[in-house]
Amino acid sequence: MIFEHATLTVGQENREGFLQAYPDIQAHLLTAQGCRSVDLYPSVDREDVYLLRVAWDRLEDHTEVFPESEPGRAVLAGLQKYVQSVDVVHFSGSPV
Repeated sequence: MIFEHATLTVGQENREGFLQAYPDIQAHLLTAQGCRSVDLYPSVDREDVYLLRVAWDRLEDHTEVFPESEPGRAVLAGLQKYVQSVDVVHFSGSPV
């Protein structure tokens, strides 16, 4: 298992729309091959930043399968409306 940590920067003018759209984005992610869980966390020191944490069975489920899938296209379309920038880092699901 791996964890995707996506830092999402959402402009103040887009925040309410993003939060309203998030349940649909989450639902699409949860139907994707290899997706185990999806959580969204607001930053405590930057009100325009959120952490999207997604657990995947394999890195390839996220990097190869997901972008070409229907859920992947739906998530991208939902995020593009509201998110100004995304920084993605993948982490091993095995603790050190």
